[in-house]
Amino acid sequence: MSKAGLKRGREWPREVLGLVDMVALENGELGSLLSPGTLRGLEDECVTDVKAQTRAALLRVLQEDEEHWGSAEDWSSSLAQDVCELLEEHTERAPRISQEFGERMAHCCLGGLAEFLQSFQQRVERFHENPGVRELLPDTYISRTISLVNCGPLLRALAERLARVGPPESEPAREAAASALDRVTRLCHRVLTDLLFQELQPHFNKLMRRKWLSSSEALDGIVGTLGAKALALRRMQDEPYQALVAELHRRALIEYVRPLFRGRLRCGSTRTRSRVAGRLREDAAQLQRLFRRLESQASWLDAVVPRLAEVLHLEDTPSIQMEVGMLVRDYPDIRRKHVATLLDIRGLRHTVARHEILAVARDLELSEGGALSPSRDHAFFADIPVPRPPFCLSLPLFLGRIPLSWLARLPWPRPPSPSRPRAQH
Repeated sequence: MSKAGLKRGREWPREVLGLVDMVALENGELGSLLSPGTLRGLEDECVTDVKAQTRAALLRVLQEDEEHWGSAEDWSSSLAQDVCELLEEHTERAPRISQEFGERMAHCCLGGLAEFLQSFQQRVERFHENPGVRELLPDTYISRTISLVNCGPLLRALAERLARVGPPESEPAREAAASALDRVTRLCHRVLTDLLFQELQPHFNKLMRRKWLSSSEALDGIVGTLGAKALALRRMQDEPYQALVAELHRRALIEYVRPLFRGRLRCGSTRTRSRVAGRLREDAAQLQRLFRRLESQASWLDAVVPRLAEVLHLEDTPSIQMEVGMLVRDYPDIRRKHVATLLDIRGLRHTVARHEILAVARDLELSEGGALSPSRDHAFFADIPVPRPPFCLSLPLFLGRIPLSWLARLPWPRPPSPSRPRAQH
């Protein structure tokens, strides 16, 4: 029978069609022999086979990689590269058959990638939850965690490429893939950050004490430890490294400022306020130099300590009000309780000036500044608790907003009645 006759109506035996693979489709040898319906059926079978094959292959690659996570041996992961090679083998060939088949294959592989990444996320979570893992040498544990984070950029780029090639319905799979990678990155960043700050905590405990005013020992320890540990963290890919160092920057300044708001120091005199403010400025400059060396892009943090120093150091009320206003503008999660604690530290209690300064913070909270809700990675004062003030400290602000006519209704205590002279007997 001629090729034309085959094309017109003859159907090929199923056992013959079952032997057809992507190579035959790619070579274009079947297009003139098969009806469009039969060709579409072959493409469907090919996509189904690729889906099953890649699922099994991806699971095998993940299991082989996972076997090394908890070991102490020197090892370098190739998980991301292996996954890309497995999927790109199919997605690069499929468009040569037809654009539509290329889109279908990209959609198929993206779904397989999203499923794989969800399994990857679950295994990373189990890895960090395993108590035995913490018994690894710290450097080995950190190295494994960095390797897991480093899978992210390559696999994220692959998911983006597949989504661009695939049909519009590929978007949910791309979002699922991105979500799994985000969870892995956040978890590993949190593990690395917690490990580092456990080591730094003894140095932070020395801040805002009498010795801190005259010695740089505490801050030198913080800067030295952060600088040394950053060498290991720099093995991380650039995108996750930037996110990590920005979080380290934020966390370091929060831990630096936290003891100030605990009220460890009291600055009742002008001389003490000047010394504390000067020390805060020096430490802020040193921390800023450190994080510039670490290539932190979180420049929004640079002003926080100098602004706090100014609130402590300035003497005239209008200047303090202006500085408080800039604090609220730049760090919209600051609250009146933080400002009140600063005023307590500088010894400004029960005065008209205190009321006027807190009124600025109140008005800005209730207006444009209070409407802003910073994202989690831009939160600062929300992570700094302050001691609960006694009622008497907030009473002047409270009374200042009550109409005078109401005050007359308060049950004022009666003056003590004069004691009668004792009878003389």
